[in-house]
Amino acid sequence: MSFINPLFDIFWIFCPIGSKFMNAEQSAFMIDLYQGGCYFRLNCAHLAGTVKCMLCCISHGFFPSGAGELIFAKNISFRLPITYQLSPYSPSFDLHHSPMVLHADEEHLKKTFTGQVTRSLTGYVVFALIGSHHYPVTLSFNTGSDLTWVQCKPCGQCYPKYNPVYNHTISSTFMNTMCEGQYCKIEADRVMRSCTDDRRCLFGHAYGDNKNVMGSLVSDYFEFQEMAGTKKIFHSRLTFGCAHSTVGNFNKEEDGVLGLGRGPFSLISQLAISAFSHCLPPPESYKTSYISFGDAAQTQGPGAYLILNKRYPSRYYLKLHSIALLDHQKKITLDGIPSNTFAFDDDGFGGFYLDMGTPFINLPQVAYHELRKVLDSTLLAYNIRPIGSSDPSGSCFEASFDDVQHISLVFTISLHDLILTGTQVFYENFDSKGVICLGVMESKSKETILGSFAQTSRNIGYDLENMMITFQDMEC
Repeated sequence: MSFINPLFDIFWIFCPIGSKFMNAEQSAFMIDLYQGGCYFRLNCAHLAGTVKCMLCCISHGFFPSGAGELIFAKNISFRLPITYQLSPYSPSFDLHHSPMVLHADEEHLKKTFTGQVTRSLTGYVVFALIGSHHYPVTLSFNTGSDLTWVQCKPCGQCYPKYNPVYNHTISSTFMNTMCEGQYCKIEADRVMRSCTDDRRCLFGHAYGDNKNVMGSLVSDYFEFQEMAGTKKIFHSRLTFGCAHSTVGNFNKEEDGVLGLGRGPFSLISQLAISAFSHCLPPPESYKTSYISFGDAAQTQGPGAYLILNKRYPSRYYLKLHSIALLDHQKKITLDGIPSNTFAFDDDGFGGFYLDMGTPFINLPQVAYHELRKVLDSTLLAYNIRPIGSSDPSGSCFEASFDDVQHISLVFTISLHDLILTGTQVFYENFDSKGVICLGVMESKSKETILGSFAQTSRNIGYDLENMMITFQDMEC
């Protein structure tokens, strides 16, 4: 099956010339389609529907100035519980599957849980109900991509999972997205579209770790259980992917993904949410925490401005200047890392971004090897050594958390030092007592990624109105 990603005049959907909102004279306020991938028509900024279009323009680097204003929905405020998969609060938790071992990388340390369960590589999930029949789904939330999707019947090539596959046909509110619909034509990062003979819209979405999903683009009503126990029901359908084929290493405990990226398909864009925040508990705590949206979001604390990468406009990129090692508050610089290591190259590859869909820190090759050289030397001074031949990656050590509490990483982001402590840099191997492993991986590309475990134990706020991400240490 082949997919295409057509260019499309997005504002033709939201602000068509000749409508009561726009006349021919006003249509001069636009950016050429083939330069920006979308039109920005200044005098349509007051329409609620233009949020999606203007977000697209921003994602392509065209920022409104002066007369134009990006409008976000008002009075949106809700908080959803998030839990680490296989915690006692998770529906799929089974005490018979303990003890557990945390996977470090699909190509390294390929161990399994006691029993038949493989622990989630990302782990943090939210729970939702879809459609008129309130079908329950468990979704891993992902800030590195836009598309929300679930496995749907029929599912000929799908990963096995514990929950039944979603049967959309029993929902009276379910709708297929047609080829003429805006979401079948709007440009989106790594979401390809094509059409069936009966004009239904198909999608294909590829992830960076050799995983991909394909299926039908559909819409239905979503319902979430809030922290206070109340139900949050959205009074408009959300567009999402009904996956009939899923290829790659997905988790049996999860029914799909909740996309929270910057692009048009995400929950954030579809609801025109101005801010969200999350506070992730450490995996070993087995606590339930929360992700907050709209007015409930916490965006206090030091922050950094978001920057745009036109190649991957849906990602949350920040400017990373350098990384260093802290040993008992003594800063050790990593002099072997070239100054441009964390920047974009001319083709838009590289850069530094936050991604809940990636478990650990990923560093480009030169940065990873410099860090390992300095870190291994520092640990050796405390008689902490790699465990040897049983760990081909060399990422695990004979030590406990207490032995490495004095070790931290420092990410200097837009002149702000983000300090990652021992429990955000190392994780415990539950399968081998007295063994900890490094939660930093060598990237297969030029990208630098702050993964989910490095984001624990602090509130991270996404202030989309001011284009900032904030960091605030707290117990989650």
